[in-house]
Amino acid sequence: MYYDLSGDRITVTNDAARLAWNDTLEALLAHAAATPEHLARTLKADPHFALAHAAKGLMLLSLARSELVGPARECLATAEAAIAVRPVTRRERMVVEALALWLSDAPRQAAHRLESILDDHRFDVLALKLSHGLRFMLGDQNEMLASLRRVAPGFEETHPLTGYVNGCYAFALEEHGFYAEAETAGRRAVALSPRDAWGRHAVAHVLEMTGRTEEGVAWLSDDRNWAHANNLRFHIVWHLALFHLEQGKISEVLRLYDEDIRREQTDDYRDIANGASLLARLEYAGADVGTRWDELAARAEGRIHDGRLVFADLHYALSLLGAGHTDSAETIARSLVQDSKFHPSVERRDAARNGAMAAYGLIAFREGDYDEASRLLGAARKGLVVIGGSHAQRDLFEQAYTESLIRSGSHDLASEILRNRLAQRGGSNLYAAKRLAMLRNRSAGRAAALVVAATPLAIAH
Repeated sequence: MYYDLSGDRITVTNDAARLAWNDTLEALLAHAAATPEHLARTLKADPHFALAHAAKGLMLLSLARSELVGPARECLATAEAAIAVRPVTRRERMVVEALALWLSDAPRQAAHRLESILDDHRFDVLALKLSHGLRFMLGDQNEMLASLRRVAPGFEETHPLTGYVNGCYAFALEEHGFYAEAETAGRRAVALSPRDAWGRHAVAHVLEMTGRTEEGVAWLSDDRNWAHANNLRFHIVWHLALFHLEQGKISEVLRLYDEDIRREQTDDYRDIANGASLLARLEYAGADVGTRWDELAARAEGRIHDGRLVFADLHYALSLLGAGHTDSAETIARSLVQDSKFHPSVERRDAARNGAMAAYGLIAFREGDYDEASRLLGAARKGLVVIGGSHAQRDLFEQAYTESLIRSGSHDLASEILRNRLAQRGGSNLYAAKRLAMLRNRSAGRAAALVVAATPLAIAH
């Protein structure tokens, strides 16, 4: 009988499979690039290990690529065939069931099934991490935090994966705005598990949302802390670039973009989201990004019909619009409208409804119709959490909305949003401060012009 790092029984047949599976668990939590390699070692040591096949299928679906749905179905079939040959634990069977639910267009039920495992197996880091990722993709901030509040405090420092669990807890807390608590958990995470790239990333979020730019640069100053990571390492550098953008260091942001963020020009939606949202922010800041949109658009062209994650769809559309590929962006927007009405997944319908408005808002913005852009982006604003991603990532759409208000002349509403933004970040936010100063100067200029125009009339009377 074999047990994994969580202390839970696993139905492997040899110690080599157990050791490889433990490496897989740690790598998954560390967002390590070597995770697929460790998983492959596990299945080579025990080809009929149903839990590993199910975990592989769930990982494939998390990549939100249409061509990986078929391989994920194969993982499910292989896991079910393995169960027919070798009895498994109830916990392992529930992971297989979660995969089946997600493949049946019921991702929220899949997350719930994974979290139900924690009722009896509160140290099951596999169920915890997979449900955490799925809730993140669904924008289920309440459930993401609820499950971690339930189990994270029970992890003592003697547990080998406590640091990683605290990293997940830190991110869930941050997304709810519990910044002090999140920072404490995140710093504890990396102290206990230095390889916890997700926990380090969670603290970066806190520093971003509280306007602590200098601390953010210092926190992300040593890339050796995440050199082991998969493409999360590009996203961490994206956060570093945001801190530098807040400092007005455009040339440094462009250097990070070229040398790190898009050094590997993949079409992974997370990598494209990093690139597209940063280029858009740079343009809002008045920077010349050259031909960088062209590379992103070329990758996005191949993902137009994915339809797996609205967050991804919107960043593909943003990339296409940046390079002037309006027709392709409109194809995505039309697909979102269709999905909002007819998609079998209720989660996809809800996300597509808000995503369609945002997509058409981005199109209107790029075409210079700022009245329409502000109307559509404003209508989507409150519901965009359901597309997934973090507050920091979705802030791109908030900035696009604010820019459209300014350019359409809705200065009072824009000023209100900018003042709130500045207050939320402790009074330190270059984006808001610069625009508020610009709007005040415009108002002062208009007031002076009105005084001059009114003077002759006053004398005449």
